[in-house]
Amino acid sequence: MSATIPFADGLMLRYLQPENVKTLLLPATDPEHERVRSLLVSAYDPSFLDIRSVESVDVVHREFQTAVHASIAVHGSWDKSVPMTEQARATVEIPATPPVYWIDMSLETVIAVKAAPAGSVLASVDAEAWAAADGAGARRDEFERRYQLEYADPPSFDPAAPARRLPLRVSTLFFDRLDLADALRRLSQAKRAVDAASPQPEVHDGGTMLASSAWLAVFPATTTDEPSQMTEQLVGDLLATQGFVAAFETAP
Repeated sequence: MSATIPFADGLMLRYLQPENVKTLLLPATDPEHERVRSLLVSAYDPSFLDIRSVESVDVVHREFQTAVHASIAVHGSWDKSVPMTEQARATVEIPATPPVYWIDMSLETVIAVKAAPAGSVLASVDAEAWAAADGAGARRDEFERRYQLEYADPPSFDPAAPARRLPLRVSTLFFDRLDLADALRRLSQAKRAVDAASPQPEVHDGGTMLASSAWLAVFPATTTDEPSQMTEQLVGDLLATQGFVAAFETAP
């Protein structure tokens, strides 16, 4: 393959092979599957999902260069003069060309995890009848109920329990150079467009979804020396503060 091929084009050719997509999500240098864990907790509420292990990752659909059209904001006004004269005045603002954001690679995945219940569990509900407060229109035979809720600790983790299968969309953007300001802007714009265009996130197998997609940013790796590894760690930490996951791949 020519060394002059653009980075994003080379990655699309590389990820034509399903095993290379699996390697992106589950790199050999990540035995604890931290990348997949980070993608999951960026889309699922971690307060209700304590992931203990990632059992498998199945990529059920892959698509390159997915267009996402930003929503169009329309503003209007209506004026009316009374009592005799009516006058209508309307103002509408529509962008001439709605912006389009491109997802370099969209993945629909199903991730099997072993997870422990997180958060308190409702153990019991006690109801006590008490007389309604005296007031206008109140009768003495009217009662209201006061409820007392008791919570218990969640059950302990059972490693023999069946794995949960969690659907996860992974939206991936390719960046041919390390420009963090540009990357964060592109990621944020595309995320807003996808969230606006997607249906309300659902609850799957006990997991509450916070977003319609997890987001993965792929940058070119340069060298394997210590300063480069430190830079990659810092970039990953920065993107994580905004709910994104970073990956570094060698140029094709």
